[in-house]
Amino acid sequence: MADVALGHRERGISLIEVMVAVLVFSIGMLGLALLQLKGAQFTRESGSRTAAIGLARSLAESMRANPDGALPPGNGTSAYLYDGTTTYTASDCASTTASTPADVAKRDLACWQAALIRTLPPPTTSGGKMATVTKDPNLGTLVITVSWAGVAGSSSADPSQSYSLSYLQ
Repeated sequence: MADVALGHRERGISLIEVMVAVLVFSIGMLGLALLQLKGAQFTRESGSRTAAIGLARSLAESMRANPDGALPPGNGTSAYLYDGTTTYTASDCASTTASTPADVAKRDLACWQAALIRTLPPPTTSGGKMATVTKDPNLGTLVITVSWAGVAGSSSADPSQSYSLSYLQ
């Protein structure tokens, strides 16, 4: 009679073991799903960073091709200075009548701004500018800064990211 009672208990323990195994497996699968989600977010972030670096360097190469527009001889003002608020049109980018270094710089900035808007998510900070080009008076360089929206939903990550490149001819 004791053997019959023991048999019932073994079946119950087996069922509990299966339920615990299903619970552990489910938690593991949720962890894998979270890893997949975070991986996708960080891949997006990496793509944005790569695009921002490429765009900043592309403007620097445009400046290198137009040295009189970038850092004019003497103490002239660079035609590539950009405050981040100027809006260019598609016709500015498509211009083929760029006869002066300033006209070439305007076309370069217009095409660059269009590429920024097309490629990067805008920064989420209030008043955040997608890009600026400023002059560092101490070094005499132009500083290209590109900003974009960072990884969303992360309390430890900065909501906006930026990349700066100093251009010295």
